[in-house]
Amino acid sequence: MRKVIALVGPTASGKSGIAKEIISKFPNIEAVSIDSRQVFKSLDLGTGKDLTFYQHLIDIKKPGENISVVEFQGLALEVIEKLLLCNKIPLLVGGSNYYMDSIIYKREFPIIKTDNSLQQKLSLKSLAGLNEMLLKIDPERAKNIDKSNKRKLLRALEINILTNNNTLKKEKVMSKIYRYHTLILGVDVDRDKLYENIDRRVDERIKEGMIKEVRDLISNGVSKMWLKNLGLEYQIISEYLEAKYSKDEMIKLLKFRIPAFVRRQLTWLRANKDIVWVSNASDASKKVEQFML
Repeated sequence: MRKVIALVGPTASGKSGIAKEIISKFPNIEAVSIDSRQVFKSLDLGTGKDLTFYQHLIDIKKPGENISVVEFQGLALEVIEKLLLCNKIPLLVGGSNYYMDSIIYKREFPIIKTDNSLQQKLSLKSLAGLNEMLLKIDPERAKNIDKSNKRKLLRALEINILTNNNTLKKEKVMSKIYRYHTLILGVDVDRDKLYENIDRRVDERIKEGMIKEVRDLISNGVSKMWLKNLGLEYQIISEYLEAKYSKDEMIKLLKFRIPAFVRRQLTWLRANKDIVWVSNASDASKKVEQFML
């Protein structure tokens, strides 16, 4: 059997720590990062990269470049096939649920080239305007998208407009057909504990230099608009560096926006009845051991 393990969970649930422990216990398992922002070099603190163990598909793009779900899907499937040929079991560590689903399930996307004029026209709209527009024409995608990520909003709208079709319609027919024999583990964390983790992590990353990370990216020529389009930390800190907020206001906004994003992640994950929920690394390792028999 061609086996694959997926490890999913909301931001700050401890996925990386659990993945690291699983890999330490099972030498034939290798991690593959399924995260749309961790693909970019120099975006470390803001994306929560754990560089203490090796994960495929981290740091494969330069900051300022772009990646679509279609491109990422192709890269991830290529890595998975290579690992399987070497009798390895891929452990997909997921930060981007939409990307993860495109890999573990047989999903196909319309191949649409970017329309620069349409992108420019849409980019003039505010985040609120883009979200409202997407909600009208593709409510399913609107429910699960990162509402602060302008890049993803623009692409979802572009696909809808150019195809006159919902971004998810072509996927739904095959949405629950697995590509591989797959175990999906979800990290279950008490909601209050999760929010405490988020607050603590924001404070820690500010101390570790997350503001400096964004400032250095801008100093090295990365577009502020590109950073803002990534949403959350990169958007809010970029705006702070433009003196839109005080430091305290910036931190307060991060601690408000990230939990809001987490609630959308949980809505997406809870709807997936294929997920086997675990509360810690020990539980996850037991499930993995049983799966590998």
